[in-house]
Formats: sequence, C-alpha cells, structure tokens
Amino acid sequence: MDKKTQGAWLLHHARKLQATTNQDFDSIAFAGKSGTLLSAISAEKQSVVAQQRLEALARANHISPKTELPAIISELSRQRLILPGSGGVEVLGLTGHSVLEHTSRIFDESSHEAHEEAVIFVSEIASETPTTDKAVTEVVSDQLKLSRKEVGDTLDLATNIGFFDSEPISAQEKLLFNGNLFRRDDARKVNAILSSLKASEATLLTEVTQKLQETGCLPLETVNRILGQDLFSRLHSIGLFDVSVVGNDQGKSHFVTRPAAFSKFSNSIADDALDLAKALVASLTYGMTVSSYYRGRIHMVSALMNKLIAGHSVGPATAIGSDYQALELKGVVAVTPADNGMFAMRLLKPEVGRLALAVIEDGDITAESVSHIPGARITEYVAPELTREVQRKNATEAVKLKARNLLQEIRTGGLKR
Repeated sequence: MDKKTQGAWLLHHARKLQATTNQDFDSIAFAGKSGTLLSAISAEKQSVVAQQRLEALARANHISPKTELPAIISELSRQRLILPGSGGVEVLGLTGHSVLEHTSRIFDESSHEAHEEAVIFVSEIASETPTTDKAVTEVVSDQLKLSRKEVGDTLDLATNIGFFDSEPISAQEKLLFNGNLFRRDDARKVNAILSSLKASEATLLTEVTQKLQETGCLPLETVNRILGQDLFSRLHSIGLFDVSVVGNDQGKSHFVTRPAAFSKFSNSIADDALDLAKALVASLTYGMTVSSYYRGRIHMVSALMNKLIAGHSVGPATAIGSDYQALELKGVVAVTPADNGMFAMRLLKPEVGRLALAVIEDGDITAESVSHIPGARITEYVAPELTREVQRKNATEAVKLKARNLLQEIRTGGLKR
C-alpha cells in the first residue's frame, strides 16, 4: 500500500473514531486528526494562518482547541510542516496528496500497535472486493504476527466502529467489505450485480445508471421513484451509489451520484479522501441552477473555475458570502468582504477545483439535479459515507439479506475470470 492510500485510510478511520469513545486506535486518531487539520489550514502556496482562524478551523473539524490542538501543532511543527508564531502559524504550500503522505508519516513514526496496522490493511483489501473474516485472519496473522484471537477481536471491534462493514454468511463466518467497493468503475462488479437481480430490477438499474452518466447527479427522490425504496436501499447499502446531503437553515436535500463519476478522473481513495471535490461539486451545482441572478448566479462555470484554478479571485457577489461556508470550514476556499455587502473568493486547493470541474463538465448537470435544494445558502455538507452508514443501520432484515446475496455474487460469481 502506498503512503497516499494509507494516509487516506487514516483520515477515514479517524472520522469514524470521532463518533466513539474508543481508545484502542489512538495513533490512528491522532494521525488522522493531524492530517485533517493540516488539510484545513494549508493551501497550494505557503501561507500564514492567524490564531483565531486556526482555532476556528480546528473546531469546525471537531478538534478541541484546548485539549487536542496544542499536541497536533507540536507534531506538525516537528514534521517541519508549520512554523508556529505568536499570532498564528506559517504553513508550507501543500497539495492534497502531500497532506496524505505526511499523515501517513505521522502514523509510521508513532508508537502504534500492530492491530492498528491490521485495520488499515484489511480496509484496503475489503475495498477491492468482499472477503471473509476467515480469509483475512490468516493473512493478517501471518504478516503482522498477531494471534488469530487478536485478529478476530480486532475485526469485531473494527466493524463495530465502522472502519469496514460486515454481513454474516454463516454462524462461523462474516463477509467484510466497505463503501469504496465501487469507487473504481469495475464492469465485473456491476455485471455481477445486474446478473443477480430480477430482469425488471436490472432494467431499472440500467436506466438510473444511464441517467447518472448523462447528468452527473440526480435528486434522491428521482432515483427512489425509478428503483423503488427496497431496491435502492440494497444497492446503496453496498456502495453502488453515493448519497450526498447539502443543507442550510431551510432544510436538507439529498442527491445521488455514482462513486465512479469521480474515479473516472481519479481511481484511488487517496484522490478525494476528504470528499472536498464532492462538496465543491455540490456548491457549484447549486450556484449554477438555484442561486438567483441578483445574488450571483453562475453562468459560465468553466471560465469561473479556470480563473479560480489559475489563482485569481472571483466576485464580488452577494452569494459568495453565504453559498460556500461549508467549503470555507474545510479550507477549500477563502472568502473576503468587498463593498456593498458583497464578497470575493479565492480557491486555496487548485487540485480539488480541477477534479470538481472535470466531473461537472463530464456530466450535463441540470436544474433537475438540485431542484429540491433549499433556496438559500449552503452551510452544511454531509459526505456519502455517513449517509450510507445510516442506510445500513436502519435497513430491515429482508434488505440486509438481499444485500448480502449481492455481495456474495460479486465475490464468488461476478468476479470469476
């Protein structure tokens, strides 16, 4: 596993740990939070982050300024990535990939336990194809010199936390997989799903897939209307679809994309480990289709994005001050006040902009894509992984059984050469 991929899994697992009180993966949690903060405060060019902004970005990313931030700042300083000062910190210019590599290095240099390496190793295996806990135990036990009981306890704890998913296939064996299963547009996996569905269901799935290929994204209501709740729940729970949420003070709206929409331009979990490009696509889609002319509606997204990617500011516009707050909190853009209540915006992470623009230009995103987004500022973005967790948690036993059968088909039928 390369360092970028390991860094991506560290970020992924650290987010899962934030929802628990578990202390068994402390090195993963620390490295992941260090990487998350580094991403939020860094830009492509070297910059200075004032103390007030530093603490605000820490809070926005669920890092305590009092109890956690000092240790993270100390580690980033030791890694020579930042230079602390009396009024804030100076941060090296960094790309998303370099952030992941530094996150990986922080973990590697920590006094971590073998079981922490094990969950990263298994996560990557389970993202390629569903596997069994029995098969994984043999490999992990041999490579990391852990007893079979230690590996079994680690897998049980990891699935409870949500590092990866599991479905029982017998009284003695579980199937392990995770939501990155369809990140790569693997025809074998998709064909395995199609062959295991009823003919009528396969036809509906093909229809939705074609619509998503054409438009980029669709409202969840549209997809549910075509597939029906039961079929969609099965397919969503195994990761065939991504469901993102954008929200503001008027409510939340859900829309569906294909994981492979991003993998067409980047085929690794490392390429958008923080879901920053997905958040930017959601905000730009809103700006193109919902925001009014008087607030600053986006008409020529390619020209706008190319200007941002080149390092220039856009604006002034009223909408900029409110529509991109979720991106400000992730350190993707910087928004500054202009005259008459308007604002200007700079893109801090050009590589995120390039990926988002590629996805938008590849699909014809239309007003239908976001017709149900609340007609006000976007202040919240919920990533696909969290919505899939909720879906799986609330699934009925009948849906879980059918989802298990789909996973088995991918593993044993559709992947046969």
